[in-house]
Amino acid sequence: MDGEISSQSELWRGRNLIAGCLLGMMMSVSSIYFYTAGLFLKPLAAEFGWTRGMASLGPLVGILTIGVASPFAGRLVERFGAFRMALLSAAGLAFSFLALAIATEGLVSFLLLTLVLAVLGSATTPVSYGRMIIGNFPRRLGLVYGIVYCGPGLAALMFPSLVGQFLGAYGWRGAYMGLAVLTLGTIPIITFLLKSQAGHQKSDPGAARRNWGLYVDRRFMLLAAIFLLASTGIFGTIVHFVPMLTDRGIAPATAVGLAGLIGFAVIAGRLITGFLLDIVETNLLAAAIFLLSACGVLMLASGSPQLILPGTLAMGFTIGSEFDLALFLVGRRFPPSHFSTLFGGIYLAVSIGGGGGPILAGTLYDRAGNYLPWFGVAVTCLLVASVLCLVGRFSVFRERAIAPSAA
Repeated sequence: MDGEISSQSELWRGRNLIAGCLLGMMMSVSSIYFYTAGLFLKPLAAEFGWTRGMASLGPLVGILTIGVASPFAGRLVERFGAFRMALLSAAGLAFSFLALAIATEGLVSFLLLTLVLAVLGSATTPVSYGRMIIGNFPRRLGLVYGIVYCGPGLAALMFPSLVGQFLGAYGWRGAYMGLAVLTLGTIPIITFLLKSQAGHQKSDPGAARRNWGLYVDRRFMLLAAIFLLASTGIFGTIVHFVPMLTDRGIAPATAVGLAGLIGFAVIAGRLITGFLLDIVETNLLAAAIFLLSACGVLMLASGSPQLILPGTLAMGFTIGSEFDLALFLVGRRFPPSHFSTLFGGIYLAVSIGGGGGPILAGTLYDRAGNYLPWFGVAVTCLLVASVLCLVGRFSVFRERAIAPSAA
């Protein structure tokens, strides 16, 4: 009973921090940019005479650049503090949207400006906001991560329709300006909500240099392998989800409607997983979730109309769970001062899998004329990830190789 009261008190005392990090994640580069990038493809292609593939290079450059930049963003967070870097990065993201609106004159400038956007916005991700949460919620860390990481899910529900209105009223340049104003306008609100974090972290010039060597730690390499495999199987399936269904004779409108359910499953997955992380052993929970995802892929592969809906919900739930698991595992297995650098590395692994999975799925489809080979690859990746989670229970991967005092 006392523990329950203490947990509730912990959440109440940290309400501003939770709200600020939730809003920050809504406005992060992985939310406001990526959930709206697809809306700009057709207007950009129409104005500059690009093919759809040429226009799609922008999001691809963005995904890969954020993945590569995340470890370096983590180093800067350890050096200068999460609060400072999150706000500076948000301002850089707003500037980048404005630059896209004003300075895009062709494909080269568009890709270069997208690269700048990804680099400047790379500290608006959990490398900053996740770092602020560690240490403030010892009892309900998993639940708080689940709540905060609903920010991207809310962004997916809100921003596409808003940007669609911007595009209709002001064109693509006006839409980018609208995103710049929206991003810039939320910075004072985030600053107010997170003001308690302003002097919370002391600058430690040597921390980032010490943390850089942790990438060869066996516990980190195991986590990176798990999330590389899982993201490959999950995102390769999700990106090709609608074509998979229409190839089986399902009407496009029905397929798109099922795809829309993924967003709700993502939010449910984040909240439920966050709640369970505080009461269930993390490795067992992670193994069960990736096993559930493998079952979801098998349901989709079966072609049975009765299994499509549960398969869709299983995949969406896993997408929602994945970052909760990553945040919690890094936050619990390593001292807080190592979080941003290490999570930046996990983010890179997820980005490689998230970018490579869809390409591999498309290549296998082109060769076989169907998605059956990909289903086999996806299920294998997810099952191996599940097994590796159980391997992570062995003492050699659970011992604290670096003492907290070294932080």
